[in-house]
Amino acid sequence: MNRQGGSALLETVVVGFVVLIVVSQTLVTLGRLESAGLAADEAARHAAAWAARHGDLESAERIADGLLPDAQVTVSRAGDEVVVQVALDVPLLGPDGSPLTRTVSGRAAAMISPYRSRR
Repeated sequence: MNRQGGSALLETVVVGFVVLIVVSQTLVTLGRLESAGLAADEAARHAAAWAARHGDLESAERIADGLLPDAQVTVSRAGDEVVVQVALDVPLLGPDGSPLTRTVSGRAAAMISPYRSRR
């Protein structure tokens, strides 16, 4: 192996390592955002189903808060359905290592059950 071949091999290894780090960090970031989005959707869905079955919007807000304590929860009634929106801030690292946050949200609407008990 001559000097130029060894230098090219070293450059290839270094560039490959840098690309591997960038790709792995991107995959971790996308995974965290996807996981937070699914958690927000699930919390909204459970809270909306509870409120639609029991007619208690305050309990629905407590359920969503219990599932995601750091989220902002909005519960409203729109006609014959209950709408729950959950917004969650996800802390991430920027490309230069600086901290940043992105907000993911979940929304669910459930029809109010006509068979629930009326209080």
